[in-house]
Amino acid sequence: MRVLNDDLLETWVTGWAQARGYQTRREGRFPAAFLHDKTNDWEYFALEPSHDEFAALASSARMSHGRLFTIVTERVNETRGTALVYGLNVRSADEAFMTLDMAGQDIEDPLPLDGFESETVRSGPVGTVTVTADGQPAARGSVAIVEGYAVYDRIVTEPSYRRRGLGSYVMRALTAVALEHDADAGLLVATADGLELYRYLGWENLASVVMFEPRF
Repeated sequence: MRVLNDDLLETWVTGWAQARGYQTRREGRFPAAFLHDKTNDWEYFALEPSHDEFAALASSARMSHGRLFTIVTERVNETRGTALVYGLNVRSADEAFMTLDMAGQDIEDPLPLDGFESETVRSGPVGTVTVTADGQPAARGSVAIVEGYAVYDRIVTEPSYRRRGLGSYVMRALTAVALEHDADAGLLVATADGLELYRYLGWENLASVVMFEPRF
């Protein structure tokens, strides 16, 4: 299992931002992305910040109603308590930072499932897979390659098409794109809904992900 450190977190943020077209910057040792399509403000990311670092980032987060502060941690309860002290509310606490060793993964594009059409679009280091049924969106996902890592993002199956293997199909198709770039490991942040799928596909949990927003 890979060790989660600042470099690995920044790699994920870089790939995640590339997949979504977000601008990035740093505040001290912590990366941030500008969510132009959501809050029109910055989201900051930190791995196990010290109390002083937490206080500084929380102060920055409180400068705007739309600013977000996301912590990757193995100490969820302690982090939630610290956030309340510094004027932040929990926005979500059910996500997980996960990794996968790409060795042994299938390098070929999977065959489309019966009744569905699939399209893979490659744009530099970013690949996007879209699955449709009779022209209607059924599932999708993206992957961005950053320094040998494949960062998976927005793996979504529409509610009426779930339990048909589309999530696994999209992940396999994205992995085929990633291996074209010689990626040797995968990274993603999983929602609670996606955890079962990713674990089935061999992904390992490295830490919890807790998102906070300012309390005004």
